[in-house]
Amino acid sequence: PKVVQHQATQPPRAHKPNRNNMARNNNRQADPPASDRRSYGRISSHIQKQQHDPPVDDADSTIPITGTTRQLLPPSVLRNPGGGGAYSNNNNETKVSGINGGFASSDANQHIELRSRRISARSRAKFGSDEKKDSWMHTAADKLADWMPRTPKAMVVTFCALLSVACIAQLSSHPAVTGALESAGGVTQRKLQRNPTSAEEGGNPDFLDDFDQRRRRAADLPDGTVFSEPAHTRMCRSIITRLDAFDAGTTSFEQVIFTESEYVCRNPDSPYTSVLNMFAAQLLHEANNQIGLNVDYTHRCAKWERFCTGNMTTVQFHLPDPLSMNAYAWQDGCIDAAMLRTICTNSLASADPTDPDNILFPSGYLDTDTNTCNLGCYFNQVLPWLRNNLRIVATDWLNTVESRALTFWLRNAAEFSHREKDDMEVSVVGLSCAEEGCDMTQESCVCEFTPLPNWVYAMHIPRSSTNVAIVVSPTCAKFGEGCTLHAQELYHFFHTLYPRADITYNVITATSSWYMRMITADVLVCPPGEGCLLPAIARDAYTYVYEKTDPTVSTWLTCVPDNYLTRLTVPTYPPAFVQGDCRHLRARIGAWSPDMALAPSLQYSSPVDGYLGCADTNFVATAEDPYRPPTTYRWDESVWATCPVEVMTKNELCTQMDRLGLTRMLFVGDHTTMTQAVSLASILGQNSDISLDTSVVPNFTKTITCAGTTIGSFELSYIRNDRLEEPGTTPSPGFPNCGPTNEQFCYPWSTDYSSFAGKQLLIMNTGYHWADDWQGYITNFQNFVGVIDDAAGANAMRKNDVLMFRTSVPGHKECDLHNGVYAHYGEYCPRIVNGAFWHWWGELPPYNDYAIRIINEWNLLNTVKNGPNIELLDPWLMSVLRPDGHLSGSDAGPSCTLDPKECMLYSLPGPVDWWNHLLVQQLADVGTHLENSNPMQAWR
Repeated sequence: PKVVQHQATQPPRAHKPNRNNMARNNNRQADPPASDRRSYGRISSHIQKQQHDPPVDDADSTIPITGTTRQLLPPSVLRNPGGGGAYSNNNNETKVSGINGGFASSDANQHIELRSRRISARSRAKFGSDEKKDSWMHTAADKLADWMPRTPKAMVVTFCALLSVACIAQLSSHPAVTGALESAGGVTQRKLQRNPTSAEEGGNPDFLDDFDQRRRRAADLPDGTVFSEPAHTRMCRSIITRLDAFDAGTTSFEQVIFTESEYVCRNPDSPYTSVLNMFAAQLLHEANNQIGLNVDYTHRCAKWERFCTGNMTTVQFHLPDPLSMNAYAWQDGCIDAAMLRTICTNSLASADPTDPDNILFPSGYLDTDTNTCNLGCYFNQVLPWLRNNLRIVATDWLNTVESRALTFWLRNAAEFSHREKDDMEVSVVGLSCAEEGCDMTQESCVCEFTPLPNWVYAMHIPRSSTNVAIVVSPTCAKFGEGCTLHAQELYHFFHTLYPRADITYNVITATSSWYMRMITADVLVCPPGEGCLLPAIARDAYTYVYEKTDPTVSTWLTCVPDNYLTRLTVPTYPPAFVQGDCRHLRARIGAWSPDMALAPSLQYSSPVDGYLGCADTNFVATAEDPYRPPTTYRWDESVWATCPVEVMTKNELCTQMDRLGLTRMLFVGDHTTMTQAVSLASILGQNSDISLDTSVVPNFTKTITCAGTTIGSFELSYIRNDRLEEPGTTPSPGFPNCGPTNEQFCYPWSTDYSSFAGKQLLIMNTGYHWADDWQGYITNFQNFVGVIDDAAGANAMRKNDVLMFRTSVPGHKECDLHNGVYAHYGEYCPRIVNGAFWHWWGELPPYNDYAIRIINEWNLLNTVKNGPNIELLDPWLMSVLRPDGHLSGSDAGPSCTLDPKECMLYSLPGPVDWWNHLLVQQLADVGTHLENSNPMQAWR
């Protein structure tokens, strides 16, 4: 406590060490000169205490306090309180200089002895100098002096003991401790009531009980009254009174301002209801001021945290105060005086006057006869307010909290170099109760929770997600049957489904963080529940909120205007799996299994010429190994067995090409794409006259006959273009024409594609030849999509084409040492390599991620595009689990040695054949999708 300054010649006045007194004294006294603002180190507590009368042997000494200069204790008493101090006397002013800390050991005993004398002197002075020597007070003072520690070590021990006593005393006064003791002793505890007019004690537990002992003096009325009803309930009473006066002829009213209840502002369990309470009050504010009743509202929620923890964890605290309404004009004629009276009267007369639906949905939003809904002008007026204010909060959150949380999201940056780039894609799954109403202080509560099937999350959450967060409301975790179990299952499932992503699972008690994560995520997926409703309307895209509509509409979300529905998707619930949806799930979770029975069907009728077929040509079959080992594996789906990858046949491919009316299959890409094209030609028995000689143009076209089909045949073509760009020149063998050092081959392809007369299947890829040129890849891929759009604009036939982008597959370190497969991604992950020496293989996954994001935007968000949707052909996981079968693999043989080693391209036949098996399965799903006219949901 601060001691009031005074001169030594004046008797010190009494001072009460009280915070209020200190504040008043600080305001009353001027700041000391800068030259006198000195710190004199630590002084024993007995020196700091001021008495009404100074001790008799210290009449000329007072305690040094920052402020006016006064006389100090004699140097023999106050020996170097800060250590190393030198005393000087200048103009009769005693000052201290060189204070650095610690007692000098030679002066310690003298200091302690003098301190003991001072305590005895103060005791005698307090109780009177005429007191007898054998007085019990005198004796106690002497005993106290004898018990004082005599050495610095003893002083430290004594100080620690006193500090421990103080801590125990403080702990014993904590509400949790006193409450437990009172309960154990049968003492009735006083509860803060929800209804301030009720005189009864007890009742249901209230979440504010925990705050009762640390409430601020932020009461709503000068007498300490704290309102428990939400503001809109209290406003309705005032509005009805003023409407009566208005009808009686009163035309002018004094302003009355209503602020929000602490129960609404601090409610940590029902953010949906609390936020709607606030906007119900805002609706009344706008409506009554159109009439001139002058009943205003501003929530002032921040006052309930001021001078407390400062930790404003509910979303209500962060909403603008007053709520932002400027951008959205009031709808004239929505609520007149008569309607306002009806709304308030009905609300106050309802079973629950605190329910915000009484104000926002006075006529309800559901017609149970037709199972249709209409929000009316009331909630339609509030919708843009909700969206705008939540987005303001989200913007502030991104600029503060989230900017500091990036290190959390990027904790795996060292493993994946692309995490260091600005390419994060965060997907959030929000789990909550179907309806709010549970209180965490309750022992039990009904919380209806309905999970979604795992395949639904795989449909909506893109493969390109770098972070997948499962956020669970506390009430759902505590009361929702199966909620926690579902979250834990998703956590482990997502680790398998998104092996490169950062998967997190959190029960978030701070509703502000919970809401902001849902609003700011790139993708939001929610099972039925009120927890996602408000974040959903504040978002712009990639929002999938499931709501029950049978037998009745469960929430107002399905009733919002079209301009809101176009920003989100409300899929049918329960979700129904369509066969064409397998293309989003296939080859994402699985493993390779040896299958010697299947191996004969995986061989070519004739070997491939050149280096791609070298290993197969030189292989010598034995009784133990009748086939090259890389050609003896089968891909098995681990989760979705109904979406298998089956070995293709010519008849199956012809059937799907005929089904879609496709007369050409065009491959455009680099050497890996050429390997896939040669593989397909070999499976179809058309690999003759395909030259792999570097002195020959690599492009080729084969005609595939399809007997018994409408199309009769189709063309199988390949055009080499390493970067999907056209620099304006045509290369020739030995004379590349593109790339930063002009070392890549980019044969023209766009004119050939756009001018083709019939429908065609275009399969393209790029990535390997961009090294670590991230910005170059981004620009190029955007240009590529533009070429597709321009071609469709110039030729209407291109709108009916089928387009597939194949993801890039990295090579394997030390592939010559592998003669088997990886069982799962965890075996491959530690062997990931990157850098120029490894041809920047580590950059390929982020390139794939970016391509998938652009494809999603093209398919789902671009409403003015000319070109068709782009499908995804993703053999990435299948291939990273295959370190065997490369051109420099252990099965290649000495005559197929390459210098340097080639650990990216595969020998044929081998793993690349399964890219084409996957291709035919995906093509069949595209046909099913188009035949059934399924709505576009996600192309992942």
